[in-house]
Formats: sequence, C-alpha cells, structure tokens
Amino acid sequence: MLQYKIENESKDFVGIGKIMIDTNLLPWNIPQLHFLVDNAFGVFEAVCLEFGLVATANTQIEAAERLVEQVLFYISTVMNEGRKYDELKETALLGFMNEYWNIYRHLEFSLAEKKCDLSHEIESKIIQAIQETFDKKVHEIITIKAKEAADKAIEEYNRLAALKVNSVSYYSLKDAA
Repeated sequence: MLQYKIENESKDFVGIGKIMIDTNLLPWNIPQLHFLVDNAFGVFEAVCLEFGLVATANTQIEAAERLVEQVLFYISTVMNEGRKYDELKETALLGFMNEYWNIYRHLEFSLAEKKCDLSHEIESKIIQAIQETFDKKVHEIITIKAKEAADKAIEEYNRLAALKVNSVSYYSLKDAA
C-alpha cells in the first residue's frame, strides 16, 4: 500500500490496472484504459484515468470489475447518445486526472523495477499466446505431413506387395540350341 496526497486528500493505493476493449464491429480502436485502486477506509475505489469514472466495492477485484462495467456503459452511452469517438478522445485528453496519472506512472515504474509491471505482463501473455498458437500450428503441419508420408509409404508398399513372384524359369540359350 502506497500513500499519496491528491488535492489534500490522502489516498492509499493498493493496485493499478489496464482495461483492453475489443471493438471488432467499429471502424476504430479504443486504446488501453488505465486505472488505480485505493483503499478508502475499508472501501475500495477504482478510478479510470481516461474518463474519471469511479467504482467502489468491498474488495479490490470487485471495485475493478464494477469499474469495467462503468467504462463499458459509458462508452456505450457515448456511442449511442453522444459524439462517438470524438467525445471519448476529448474526455481522455482533458487532463483533469493528471495527479492520478503521475501516481500511476510512479507505481508502474516501481513495479517495473521489480519486473512486475503491467505492460510486460500483458506483453508476455500475448507473446506466450502467439507462441502456443505457433507451436500448435507447427505440430498440426508436422502431423499432417507425417500422415501423408506414412500413407504414401503404405501405398507404395501395397503396390510392391501386390507383385508376387510365382516362379522363375531360366533357360540357357546354349542349352536350347
């Protein structure tokens, strides 16, 4: 737990996180969204740094989960009733969360010093998933090629096995003359 002052209010930060949202049906992406979780007298608050949204709960995880729900609701509302991507971008760039951003960066660097930062954890999970997919595909290709080679070898054997020598006769031309 790390204690910071924001606008003369003491905050005990207990966690940081990132939210990645897929926008498969939209013509644009939403960048990673960042949040901090602090312990406010036994109640946990999760704060989205881009949109200033706050969710509270009795546990850190529940606060983060509620924040994700709020973020999705906010984005959906802006998409349906607001100015869509322009409004999301403008809100994120207002700079009203600069004190929180400074704390987030400080915490991220502190975690990176111990090789526990979120960026590398996320990247290593992505790299691991890519490697697993690659390994699976290579295994499939080798299995298919091995089966093809085995099938071809069996076919060749069967072709050769179909030819059976019944008898051999030999006549010397000298004897036949």
